[in-house]
Amino acid sequence: MAETEEIQAVQHFAERVENFVEDNKQAVAIGAGALVVIIAASLFVFLKWLPERNLKAQREIFMAEIAFQKDSFNLALNGNGVNKGFLEVQKKYGWTKAANLCNYYIGICYLNTGKYADAVTYLDKFSTSDAVLGAAKLNAIGDAYAEQSKAADAEKYYAKAAGFSDNDQFTPYYLVKLGMYLETQKKFKEAIEQYTKVKEKYPMSDEGRDIEKYISRATAQL
Repeated sequence: MAETEEIQAVQHFAERVENFVEDNKQAVAIGAGALVVIIAASLFVFLKWLPERNLKAQREIFMAEIAFQKDSFNLALNGNGVNKGFLEVQKKYGWTKAANLCNYYIGICYLNTGKYADAVTYLDKFSTSDAVLGAAKLNAIGDAYAEQSKAADAEKYYAKAAGFSDNDQFTPYYLVKLGMYLETQKKFKEAIEQYTKVKEKYPMSDEGRDIEKYISRATAQL
């Protein structure tokens, strides 16, 4: 019975659609044409326009990346009049992957030049699912908040960095860093909890091999 009712309902809906199309032929034709235009425009944007702009952006940040690697952060940010800096490329090539990456670079540059609020602003704009970069971004935001003496925010982002992915190489590092920061805030019990995670889950990591000294130090402060 239920199946018959469902079939009848589908048939009724189909009849309504057919009647609507019949009564609104011109509007439907215009709508279909508009849909074709939207699809074509979308394909052009995502398959041609954005990839081409992204390639141009990648070329234009090449010298800025070299400056960044040399810790020439102001040069990396602003360029030198001949070669563009990250700020100009990020503004010029919005929506591209390269512009997104510029947000990360800009944030780190600001972090290293003492502009901590600006560092948070640009790092927040950077989006990635990459295990290494994602954790590095969150850790850098934690550093920016720590430099501003915003302890609660710093702790939150250090914890996010440690929990971003389960990585044998980087996770224990971020857990120890979080623990050490908690010690500076006299939260020794919470610090021991982070160190214990390293001891139990990452005993073969560089941090894991030395973790007992961190646990002993924090325990002595209880």
